[in-house]
Amino acid sequence: MPPRGSRKAATSAVSQSPPRSPQSPGANKRKIEGNHEPKSPLRRSKRVKSTEALGNPPSPAKEKVTSRGRKSQTGQSQKGAPRSNEEGVVLSIKEEVEEEVKATVKGELDQEGATKHEEADEKTVVTGTVPKKRKTKKEKELEMVPLRARTQGLRMCVGAHVSAAKGVFNAINNSMHIGGNAFALFLKSQRKWDNPPLQDDHRDTFRRLCIENKYDAAKHILPHGSYLVNLAQEDKAKAKQAYDSFLDDLRRCEALGINLYNFHPGSANQSNFSDALSRLAKALTNALAATSTVTPVLETMCGHGTTIGGKLTEFRDLLAMIPQEYHPRIGICIDTCHSFAAGYDLASPEGFKAFMKEFEDVIGLQHLRALHLNDSKAPRGSKRDLHANIGTGFLGLRAFHNVMNEPRFEGLPMVLETPIDRPVSAISKGSAQKGGEEDSDSAADTPKNKKKQPKRPASAKEPTVADPSVWAREIELLESLIGMDPESPEFRALEAQLAEEGREMRKKQQEQYERKIEAEEKKKTKSPGKKSQKTLMDMMNGAGKKGKANKKVSNDDSEDEGCQSHTE
Repeated sequence: MPPRGSRKAATSAVSQSPPRSPQSPGANKRKIEGNHEPKSPLRRSKRVKSTEALGNPPSPAKEKVTSRGRKSQTGQSQKGAPRSNEEGVVLSIKEEVEEEVKATVKGELDQEGATKHEEADEKTVVTGTVPKKRKTKKEKELEMVPLRARTQGLRMCVGAHVSAAKGVFNAINNSMHIGGNAFALFLKSQRKWDNPPLQDDHRDTFRRLCIENKYDAAKHILPHGSYLVNLAQEDKAKAKQAYDSFLDDLRRCEALGINLYNFHPGSANQSNFSDALSRLAKALTNALAATSTVTPVLETMCGHGTTIGGKLTEFRDLLAMIPQEYHPRIGICIDTCHSFAAGYDLASPEGFKAFMKEFEDVIGLQHLRALHLNDSKAPRGSKRDLHANIGTGFLGLRAFHNVMNEPRFEGLPMVLETPIDRPVSAISKGSAQKGGEEDSDSAADTPKNKKKQPKRPASAKEPTVADPSVWAREIELLESLIGMDPESPEFRALEAQLAEEGREMRKKQQEQYERKIEAEEKKKTKSPGKKSQKTLMDMMNGAGKKGKANKKVSNDDSEDEGCQSHTE
């Protein structure tokens, strides 16, 4: 329905005009039409154009929209005869004008809609998938060749947390690729709750490959639990969801012949810490009762916030809440980065011995089932979960010399969770230096034949890619420490080289840590007395500084990547 104002204007225009003879309604209509500005003709759609090009013009008997927005029969005259509405009733001049206004408004709306529709058609872009570049025969062969061979007959079983994408059995191939004698994996996606069940053929292939490649699934394979699971959760619905996922993982372990399952103890969040320990103990007791062979292995944590596992005494208190009959099936995994960040000295030989003595006295060495080998980007006692590559962090190479020469660690799975993401340019450069002569298939990739790539913005970060050769080198490094004299020139040179690689990283993290400590000290020593009244300028200046300071502290306190940095 047209606006009321338009109808009044049209009616008043008719009432002020002199009476006309009934024989000339068309003249009056033409006069009214002359008062309006001519509208631009409608744009014809592409379909009509294509039809005309094929020699099939639209039928003249069909209705078309005029420039006034009215529908009319093509080829029929509209002059000299009274108009009628859609029901066929002959209209008076006044009614005819009102009907014409309605048709005009409707036509304008139809025209606007048709124009927008055609513009959308013109903007439609047909996109296609870009075919991936096929790998050459040489590239496929290089991918299949192990980065290093596994060292046989060692007392220490070192490996890494490898990918199990497209099937758990692929973790075995990935571990073989880096020369690992132990490995960790995710049994399912660790970032979502709903996962498909373990397939029978995947289970059978996993068991077969373990036998063929001489991996003892009961001793040297350490699956990692989901980051979503918190068995100390206070919310009942979330606690049930976490327990169901946890129990599902334990049953997958038993189906695969795996006896160890590593997981994070969880967090108390806003609840009482002792109550959270009690909930964790109850969940573990139920899970142990529902399974028969698998051993849940709790990981030592960095002690951030209300996280459980930062202190060794917390594991002692947890064990006291679990029935004695299940104690042989409860294990502890020492994460070197986490325990160091929690405040334990693992770097010096004296500190390492003191830590092991406390572990034996408080928990008992019979519960030690595995280790995670990670250096730390953050200083000791920082309570930050920041993994660094071996020898480049605050722990240093001497800490891992302590670990690799500890007789009580023999036969335990030692898993690397160090970062392996490297810039694409660095990996390409290294491959080019090692590649030697190129075959004919890769000749097209020479700089002369390559197309010029667009430059990245200066602010954009360089893309990274996972480089498993980092783990291969670190496994070789750790194995070389067995029996090495820490006072020898060889060890000293290696220690200094790795320390230099991480010097800038340690400096940055040390400065952040000191700023955080300084801010906390100021907060503690702040006078609780009455605040003096500030001027307007003080408040304006202080607001900006306070905002920046808060922002800086929040960045330092942001969630650390830690364990989540390793591959899926």
